[in-house]
This record gives sequence, structure tokens and C-alpha cells, in this order.
Amino acid sequence: MHVWTNTIVSALALVLLSACYTPGSGVPGQNRRPGLGQYVVPVNQRPEPTRRIPDDDLCRSRLFLGLVGQHEGGIVFAVLPGRTRVVKPAEQELDQDEFLQDTRPNPPFVEVREYLSGQVLHAPAIRAVSRVDELGPIMRDRLTVELNAQGYVNRLTCR
Repeated sequence: MHVWTNTIVSALALVLLSACYTPGSGVPGQNRRPGLGQYVVPVNQRPEPTRRIPDDDLCRSRLFLGLVGQHEGGIVFAVLPGRTRVVKPAEQELDQDEFLQDTRPNPPFVEVREYLSGQVLHAPAIRAVSRVDELGPIMRDRLTVELNAQGYVNRLTCR
């Protein structure tokens, strides 16, 4: 008798559970429209890969393009980040006659000033005159500021 009672209770439970089932409710998401009810990340908040400094501009010379055309008296070279080298045509005090002044080539000597990042200057930089072709090793992470004879910035390079 106990077996029959268990069988009747099991059958009754199956009938009650099958009455609650409606077609389509057992499988979720088959008849949904895509994107409905789901969070969509806005375009301005989507992750982007970190921008990399180009290999040809390790000294970040593009940041300082506003210095082109400025006079050296208005620029504090010691506070520029990283290593900085200032190259200016040097004046040699030899042969200062004015005869055929226009036919002379640019002076072959340059004045070079080197600055390190965070360098504190208590005195003017020492004037170091050297030849154009003997400027030392090329460092791609050093900002080189080239001035003209009047002291205005001509161009910025990484060397």
C-alpha cells in the first residue's frame, strides 16, 4: 500500500508541474530583439589602447614646436623636461673685415650648451665652441634646439 501511495503522489506532482509549463518559457532569449535590455557602453567610455610615443620623436620635440621663432632670451632651457642641447652659430673674432661679407658661408663653428633635466643654474652656461661636425654622439632622447645667429629658434630635433 505504501508503494501505491508514493506512485499516486509522484503522478500528482507531475500533473501539477506540467500545468505550470508554458511553451517558450523554458528556453530564454530565442524571440528577443538583439540589444534590447542590455547595457551598451558609450563610445567615449570604450577602452582604447595606450598611445605610444613614435620612435622618431623620443625627446617629445613636437610638444615644443611653439618655440620655433621665439628668441632665446624668452626661453628657460633648464626647465624643459629631459636632456636639452642648444646649438647656436659661434662668432669667431678672427678676420672681421667687411670686404665680401655676403659671399662668406655660415660659420663652421657652433656654440653648444647642454642642460640636464632638473638642473639648477646658478650662473650662465659655459660657452663651449666646437666644429659643426664634432657635436658628439647622437642621442635620440635629447632635445636639440638650433638657433640662428640672432638667437631665434630655427628648428627642434631629437639628436
